[in-house]
Amino acid sequence: MLKKRTSCLENNTAIFGILLTIISFLVSLAVFPAVAAGSNIHDYAIGAGDVLSIKVYDHDELTVKVRVSEAGTIDFPLIGQVHVGGLGTRLAAERIETALANGYIIEPQVTIFVEQFKSKKVIVLGPVHNPGLVELNGSITLLELMSQVGGLKDNAGQTATIKRQENGTQRNISIDLDRLIRTGDPQQNIQIQGGDTVSIAEGAVCFVTGEVNQPGEYPCGRNVTVLKVVSQAGSFTEKALESGIKINRTINGSKRVLQNVSQDTLVQPDDVIVVPERTVSKKEEMLCFVSGEVTRPGAYPCSRNTSILKLLTRAGGFTEKALESGIEINRQVNGGKRVLKGVSKDMLLLPEDVVIVPASLAKKTAKDAVCYISGEVSRPGAYPCFRNTSILKLLTRAGGFTDKALESGIEINRQVNGGKRVLKGVSKDTLLLPEDVVIVPASFAKKITKDAICYISGEVSRPGAYPCFRNTSILKLLTRAGGFTDKALESGIEINRQVNGGKRVLKGVSKDTLLLPEDVVIVPASFAKKTAKEAVCYITGQVRKPGAYPCGRNATVLKLVSLAGSFTGIAAESSIEINRVVNGKKQVLEDVDLDTLLKPEDVIVVPESFF
Repeated sequence: MLKKRTSCLENNTAIFGILLTIISFLVSLAVFPAVAAGSNIHDYAIGAGDVLSIKVYDHDELTVKVRVSEAGTIDFPLIGQVHVGGLGTRLAAERIETALANGYIIEPQVTIFVEQFKSKKVIVLGPVHNPGLVELNGSITLLELMSQVGGLKDNAGQTATIKRQENGTQRNISIDLDRLIRTGDPQQNIQIQGGDTVSIAEGAVCFVTGEVNQPGEYPCGRNVTVLKVVSQAGSFTEKALESGIKINRTINGSKRVLQNVSQDTLVQPDDVIVVPERTVSKKEEMLCFVSGEVTRPGAYPCSRNTSILKLLTRAGGFTEKALESGIEINRQVNGGKRVLKGVSKDMLLLPEDVVIVPASLAKKTAKDAVCYISGEVSRPGAYPCFRNTSILKLLTRAGGFTDKALESGIEINRQVNGGKRVLKGVSKDTLLLPEDVVIVPASFAKKITKDAICYISGEVSRPGAYPCFRNTSILKLLTRAGGFTDKALESGIEINRQVNGGKRVLKGVSKDTLLLPEDVVIVPASFAKKTAKEAVCYITGQVRKPGAYPCGRNATVLKLVSLAGSFTGIAAESSIEINRVVNGKKQVLEDVDLDTLLKPEDVIVVPESFF
């Protein structure tokens, strides 16, 4: 009876196996035609640490779950120790069947399923989103591995190298990532094996410094122009002399300076793009101001043909809350203030005009709800959080991830029914609720693979520690640190260097000087710039960028609020006060008008509205 049932089962199994093989073959051909023959999961070689689920048909008492020992063996009921290391699941099952048939069970049928793949691991290095150790879940291709580590970063190069041990020697396999990803070349999509080390090459970078909004280093591949690099750097500042761009380029070991290049000029790896500050007459430096619901409130150059539309464009356009039909202009006419309401976007502006873009009442009452973001992002803080705000949108507002971010480890701290709930491993498409706190942790792998660093201190925009590679010059380090401040004495740079256990100070060095790891670059302040200090006023409270700002002869409260990024959504705009020192005594001016003229050292306080 047992033999008859076994014979029927064998026939059914054979038919099912043929169908499964045909289906698997067709699917494999559709996805990767050239590698279909070797990609079947049953070819997986069992190794130490793997967890196997083993079943014997019609003998439930022999169903076991076992871990493969370091010697490649398992213990199985009745037959004891069996060596399965290096065998495929089918061959391992046949070995157990043979042992069981030797006096224990008539025609046994054994199936093996690998529940946990622990024996095959690879290391992925380079510019991918989640580098480190990866456990292989069966047979896997290079493309599938790239997907598991989050894909390539923007600064990834065009080649990958797979280091593989074969018969005691190392073999290096070169992969063309451009052919693999862009054209889907299956010959580049090789099978990954346990013990492989996959290294992704770093892409070329260029540097941009001077009058751009975000000086630094940026990916610099083929067909990249000056304009594209400047766009990645946040575009030009209003002070930029766009017709005077220079490129510092190294050719055959010597430095060459390309002067007054066009924005269509193709850049080369390691080029340093310098955008100088324009020098213009006082008349040409006339400013207009824009405040309220625009992306970048502030002061902008205002020439004879500047319209409201041009000013709005420079300020990044309207925010989501803007009442576009309610624009007004505050203009000084014969020493008095005149308010022009309901103006069109084509209206031409005069120097010192203040353009105000009010918020739509409907959008205002739809609430200035905020969410918070912390950890490895460029600009942690509080940001508006609307009904359809996702983690990805919040990340974009916060300037994106830092280099240390573990992008797959994002979590949300959320208040639910008065208690805290932590949501872990959330996707970037997750929608947020008001008061959510998004936390982006640091990647442990990136922490421990620390690069050599150099330090920069003194009159630079972002003093601190930065990666310091073999060809890092002072100019490149300055670029990463945001360039000089207005007070910098550029000709007085010095380097503090450790030499044979002692300190050596290199003075009067040029910007092309190459740095060594642990060098400390110091940029001193110019005494002339120190003494020629501008008058400033201070603003605090409910503005977007509290701080100190230039405070000239005709500076008003409204102009200073514009320079500080405009009011927040909870500002009490009608309750502003000024703290002023008069004859050595503090005087508080309450409920001041936005047109009130300021004096140097005034402190403007914008309180919070409680209604």
